[in-house]
Amino acid sequence: MKKILLLTLAALALVGCENPQNTVNTLSKEISQFRATPNDQTQMVVEQSFAKLNRQIAELETKGKTTEAANFRSQESTLRADYAAAKIAKTVHDATNAIHGIGNALKEAGQSIGDVFREPTNATE
Repeated sequence: MKKILLLTLAALALVGCENPQNTVNTLSKEISQFRATPNDQTQMVVEQSFAKLNRQIAELETKGKTTEAANFRSQESTLRADYAAAKIAKTVHDATNAIHGIGNALKEAGQSIGDVFREPTNATE
């Protein structure tokens, strides 16, 4: 019983002391994944990782490790810029697809209107 309690406490201690560098590395991979396949689920994962990193940085600041915290704040800032660029690329891609969709719809509408005004080729006079 004591072994289980000690193992549980050790596991909880490790979870509480997660390394912010691991979170930075994970965030970098998640942003690359978002850039490759932008979707709402990946975006939510990235946002959660940013929240986790912010908590870890705040924890460092609370412990008085200001230099280390500042280093991670700098890395976070760079990651946020990368993420913002990926979100802009997604927005441009979505807008381009929307414009193509509108163009195709107008083309089809024009063809339909043209068909209405064309004389039937098999008309009997």
